[in-house]
Amino acid sequence: MPVTLRDSRDSAADRAWIRAVYRDYLAELSASRSGLFPTSGDWPGRDDDLLAGWFADPGAHPFVILLDGAHAGFALVARPPAFPSRPVDFRMSDFFVVGPLRRRGVGAGAATLLFTRFAGRWEVVEDEYNRSALAFWRRVIGHHTGGRYTEVRGSGEVCHRFSTTRHPEAPPA
Repeated sequence: MPVTLRDSRDSAADRAWIRAVYRDYLAELSASRSGLFPTSGDWPGRDDDLLAGWFADPGAHPFVILLDGAHAGFALVARPPAFPSRPVDFRMSDFFVVGPLRRRGVGAGAATLLFTRFAGRWEVVEDEYNRSALAFWRRVIGHHTGGRYTEVRGSGEVCHRFSTTRHPEAPPA
């Protein structure tokens, strides 16, 4: 079951698919009721504006995650903002795998492809109450880095920082 990535800026169908599942993603993020993420529908029109920014921002890399060529999820790799300054090159801004395909290696495979494609200093941040996301990222990042990462808690979030190197066969970023 090959997991692949495709730049979603290149396909109207991919962008439409991300828009269609984005509310599911927000609903899951808001389930913790931490206040870090709005409940879907709290800010009408915001979702469309945010997604339009993904596809227009030259510092953002929006991908669809594919399993055997079919949509399975999405990821947004972004450069962190210039202010406040962060000691990282890339940030996993958004990452989502549809429910039926979880715990089948799809997310881990996609994350590994992204970490390999975008070599450098990384940051992945989760809501501290999202236990499944915390377990997933600790496992995936730990495996990818051989356990060489830092984890810092603050303001209701858990931040993982680590470095990656590009595999010689990985496509350029």
